[in-house]
Amino acid sequence: MPSNDDGAAMWARATEEGSPVMRVLQLGVGSVGEVTARTVASVPEVDKVVLADIDPARPQVVAGKLPAGKAEILQLDVHDKEALVKALAGVDLVINGLIPEVNLDVMAACLEAGTHYLDMAAAGPRDVVGTADVDEELALHDEFRRAGLTGLVFFGIDPGASDVFARALYDEFDTVERLTVLDGDNSTAEGVDYAPSFSPTTMVEECLILPPHAFEDGKVIRRTPLSKSFDFTFPEPVGELTVWNIDHEESQLMPLFLGDKGLRNADFFIALDPDWANLLLAWRRLGFAHNKEIEFGGARFRPLDLLVSRLPKSVDLIGKMHGSVCVGTLAEGTIGGKRVRRYMYQITSHDEAYEKHGVQGTGWQTGVPAACGAIMLVRGLAPGAGVFAPEQIDPEPFLKLMPEHGAPWGVVDLPADEELPI
Repeated sequence: MPSNDDGAAMWARATEEGSPVMRVLQLGVGSVGEVTARTVASVPEVDKVVLADIDPARPQVVAGKLPAGKAEILQLDVHDKEALVKALAGVDLVINGLIPEVNLDVMAACLEAGTHYLDMAAAGPRDVVGTADVDEELALHDEFRRAGLTGLVFFGIDPGASDVFARALYDEFDTVERLTVLDGDNSTAEGVDYAPSFSPTTMVEECLILPPHAFEDGKVIRRTPLSKSFDFTFPEPVGELTVWNIDHEESQLMPLFLGDKGLRNADFFIALDPDWANLLLAWRRLGFAHNKEIEFGGARFRPLDLLVSRLPKSVDLIGKMHGSVCVGTLAEGTIGGKRVRRYMYQITSHDEAYEKHGVQGTGWQTGVPAACGAIMLVRGLAPGAGVFAPEQIDPEPFLKLMPEHGAPWGVVDLPADEELPI
């Protein structure tokens, strides 16, 4: 792992005498961006948080939830490159809470403006959907290093905290044969039969279109979405759910950075409502597992857009979701010659997130880890100049920050002699 020395030196001038002089720009203030902005604004090292969004009303709403005097408001269209670079001038760090398709554009603007960078997920793969995958963001490492800038990429809950969990478990084990990220949500939503807890477009793309990357028997492969499933018992109160394989960044990142202890398999599974899973499988059999336009009744449209249009947006479900979501990483290997299967996880209650913070549970669960990554960067605890994935940071300060900011995590050992149908 890279040394933190460069990162500490980078911020030494900015924090002389402990003065809070850091200026952070939160790009996009939806449900996740709100949580990230509020959390980052709560630390004394951050003096200002610029709330930037194309929607002029949303920053006004979020500004009232930040500590007095810390919020600034900016209406910004990220597709206006000149305006974006101008907005980043005088900003120490930008937290990118927009759709991953704009990540490379924002990273390019950061290089031009001299601004550190953090995002929460990747797009791609380019050969399927025409947008950058994890490899293109990581490929900017040398450019960021030469510019003396730090880029922390894929720092949400999954990817993000799930990868840090993987790194923490990896450090504990003597050998690691398998790493599996498992995401389960037992929630229901008022007034709707099915409600994705995050972007409906992202959910449909991941479950229907993107061929899941996996690391199987020491080889990088691509599977068909939803081609594998099994029942997994999550820690209470989530319980047993059926999980399905979909494409996710962790399946690429974990073998790339955590392969030195014998890793042979890495994968990602998410729990899906059985009716929803069956609908997606039927949709696939009908030939709609793509993002291309079709013609029907004299009109052209994407079947994906039709399906997404029937799903509620996550922002419209705030206060209406009930239940809990669990995201964690399962490590299988050995410690001291003994076989161990250990699950490290974070659980967020949708009801508590709304009651305590006025946000949806998944927004809270995603935004807090992103803020923890940003706080590490602000405090000089992240790696130095370059672009880094969550597996490359020191997990200890990150794991300390998560419960401090309302996202406690847990660890449970599972029977190591039972065969999992992964």
